[in-house]
Amino acid sequence: MEECLNCGFSPVESGKACPMCGVSPSSAAGDTSDVATFDDLQRTEPHQEFPDLETEAKSSVGRVYAKRYRVEALLGKGGMGQVFLVHDLKNQRDYALKTLLPSGAQLTDRLKRFKREIGILSKIDHAAVPKILDWGIQEEEIYFISEYVAGQDLKQLIELKGSWPISEAIKVITTVAEALAAAHKLGIIHRDIKPGNIMISQEGAVHLLDFGLARGVGMDLSTLTRTGMVVGTPAYMSPEQFESHVVDGRSDIYSLGVVLFELLTGKLPFCGDTAMAVAMKHKTDEPEPPRTLRPDVPAWLDQVILRCLEKKPAQRFSAAHELAAALKKPIKEVKPVKSRLTSGDLMIKDDYEMTDWALTLIAKKKKNNWSTSMALRFEEKFYKLSDIQLPDSDPRQWTYHFTPWPREEIFRKLIDYEQDCLEQEKAAQEKLSARVQRWISDKIGKKERQE
Repeated sequence: MEECLNCGFSPVESGKACPMCGVSPSSAAGDTSDVATFDDLQRTEPHQEFPDLETEAKSSVGRVYAKRYRVEALLGKGGMGQVFLVHDLKNQRDYALKTLLPSGAQLTDRLKRFKREIGILSKIDHAAVPKILDWGIQEEEIYFISEYVAGQDLKQLIELKGSWPISEAIKVITTVAEALAAAHKLGIIHRDIKPGNIMISQEGAVHLLDFGLARGVGMDLSTLTRTGMVVGTPAYMSPEQFESHVVDGRSDIYSLGVVLFELLTGKLPFCGDTAMAVAMKHKTDEPEPPRTLRPDVPAWLDQVILRCLEKKPAQRFSAAHELAAALKKPIKEVKPVKSRLTSGDLMIKDDYEMTDWALTLIAKKKKNNWSTSMALRFEEKFYKLSDIQLPDSDPRQWTYHFTPWPREEIFRKLIDYEQDCLEQEKAAQEKLSARVQRWISDKIGKKERQE
């Protein structure tokens, strides 16, 4: 089984057309846009023209590039090229060398994609993105040298140990989100976020790899591929990537949400027998909340993931740095916020649900018509009344516990807190007025009887 040279879908049966994009190994793939030019790199050597013809993968163990980079081992092979471990004979250090795989009629477009990857990596300044150190052409073969990351990718690690400890998963995804923020700031969208492109070094450092499919903000699918084709890996692609919609940084956020879902549960949110079946689920089905598959996932983290997986980009985090901040905030042990409302009620908001309840209300009086399972609207958010704690010794301690309203449930009883307070205050005033009227009437009646 192989990876599609055109869209990156895996697995593809050897020698057969890709089930996702329909391109066969010998077909041409139209891919004509660049976001970062290859010539943006600064070099001291004379510029060489790149051959617009088929090249052969001549790299092998023992081969030396640029009279200094000796190939030690093959690290991996993807849709575009091969990655080798090389030893620099000049400074005695190990690096990664990536070469372009030859592929007949596809070579021109794949050269552009390969050159674009070099240009992109040279621009992103973040510790999680390997730096480009050198590039060149040797015997009509284009290559580049980057930092070498010794370790395993998340795909291997998930297959090895399944779901991850919550704190470790958060740290990994936070780092990737910060790396994406650095890329997005330059207008670069990765578009192929998946476990196989996230490497964990032997020291535990997180690295985001393979910007070969990256593009600029604002480019829609029709400008990137032939009609009817998509780029990316279906299991991790955003709904808009399956259509001719504008793709921006929020698409990467969706994909990263899928990765976090898988890290925590050991499963993908959407599965299917075919690539198109998976695509339809991404576009139409609601994901199962992670904590239903793994109960120890905190409710706040559940909400973060579901927000990443919103179908509409506008409902996700607006930027990768916002996602990173949301993931880092609970780690700092954010405490619930207490406030005394004008109604006299004490409200305890726990937006990240570090406690058992998203909202707790302590009232001096019983709330009329409030019952479990009802929906409460408070500050433009909706909550479900899950528990009512009756007064024990103090009759002024009516406690109401709320959880976030489940998105799939329909409101059967909705109460707006502010409106309810006004209505209850009005009812209390009317009741007091009636008592005063009765008291006055009693006084007048008593006086009349005495006379």
